[in-house]
Amino acid sequence: MSARFRIRTSHGQELSFASYDMFSEFVRSGDLSPDDVVYDAATKEWASARTHPVVLQIELSAEDAAESEGAARSEETLESESEAVPAGGDEFGSGGATTAELPIGLDLTPAPQGLTPEEESAVFVARMEAERASQIDPDENVGVQAFTMEQGSTSIIEAPRQPPREVPRGTAPPRVEQQARERERTQQPRWEPQPPLPRAEPEPPKPTKKRGGGAGWKYAPFVILVSVLAAAGVYFGPELLESPAAAGTDAEPQAPAVSPATPPLIPSTEEALRARARERFLTATQAELRDLDQVPEVWLRGVYLAAPSDYSAVRAVWEEYLTTIREVRARDDERYQAAYVRALDDARVADSVRTTRLATAGAVFRAAAPRRAVHYDRVEALALAAIQGHDALVRAEGTIAYQPATGPAVSADPVIEAVGRSREAQALLDQVLDLILGHVHEVGGPGETANVREWVWDGLLDAVAS
Repeated sequence: MSARFRIRTSHGQELSFASYDMFSEFVRSGDLSPDDVVYDAATKEWASARTHPVVLQIELSAEDAAESEGAARSEETLESESEAVPAGGDEFGSGGATTAELPIGLDLTPAPQGLTPEEESAVFVARMEAERASQIDPDENVGVQAFTMEQGSTSIIEAPRQPPREVPRGTAPPRVEQQARERERTQQPRWEPQPPLPRAEPEPPKPTKKRGGGAGWKYAPFVILVSVLAAAGVYFGPELLESPAAAGTDAEPQAPAVSPATPPLIPSTEEALRARARERFLTATQAELRDLDQVPEVWLRGVYLAAPSDYSAVRAVWEEYLTTIREVRARDDERYQAAYVRALDDARVADSVRTTRLATAGAVFRAAAPRRAVHYDRVEALALAAIQGHDALVRAEGTIAYQPATGPAVSADPVIEAVGRSREAQALLDQVLDLILGHVHEVGGPGETANVREWVWDGLLDAVAS
């Protein structure tokens, strides 16, 4: 499979991508440097990553997707907060008992004591005078007023006055007794006192302490203040009377609103899951192969064949190829399982189904291992042949001479410019070249020595995608 996109980094490394989706995910991951150069097989042109139209289109699509996701999350948060407002009742907590139902009045009239016949007669006369009075003296009910508050109002409305209580003469406040006597002198005709009522037996004295005739009046302002505060607390809610310190320590934090489930990114079909897992697996594998260096150009040229000890970097590069390909091969199953788990997350597959699907996908991936193993074997065989040939040439160094070519080159790849000084040295040189070039030019091999790095990735891509 030929690569659609190729990237050449500022350090001379090259990466290739078979599809637009793989190249798009690599760009969104942030691994593409602005200094890299991108090649598109569709246009057959190289362009800088800063100005390449495909790169700019991918970055613009990623920014639009991020902004759309942020806006959707903001709308979901506003909707969840509006749903958190409790139903019923107004903002002041109405719906409970009104202040008109609260018995906040207080009777401060002193408890009656035992009355003499004269006092009982005076009480009867005072009651008759009160019934004839066209108006009720407002001073007589100062201590027993009740207050109500209409819902939605901010002012206190005085409740209808209650009829005056019977106050025995001699125990009522001095002012009330004086007003009763003045009415007796001024109003005509004057009522004649009735025969005294039978005297009731006094009740046994209560163990409580007797109160003075006018002692309760001095508490009337405090009772009125307490009544007003109680009515305001019921109307405006308990927060009005709660201290700031208590409100800060006792208030329970509001539970955060739960956002609705995020919609799946891909369908939950097995085909979609395996396709997404394959893309992520290839991306992770390519990241591990990204650090491979290009094989030096001097490899298998005459100057290298005659003095291999001067080019120890060639052996180091092939050792890196051999170590990397073995590590990648050993962790194939681990990378694919991680990729498939992320695909399940993208499809929002429930936990009860995840285990079964993961086991099935793992079995299918392991069944295709022979195709990948063929390519891994080819890479390892070429790396081992290059290392063994290098060591053999080092041992035979001095027996092979470097002879630069004069005139047209006799071979395309590589240009052999070395010759053995003896028949044995020439046989060794031929044996090393036959071993290495056999792996290079075999079916499925790199074909050219300069194409080894790209061949390692392209061969694996073909094995996985087929």
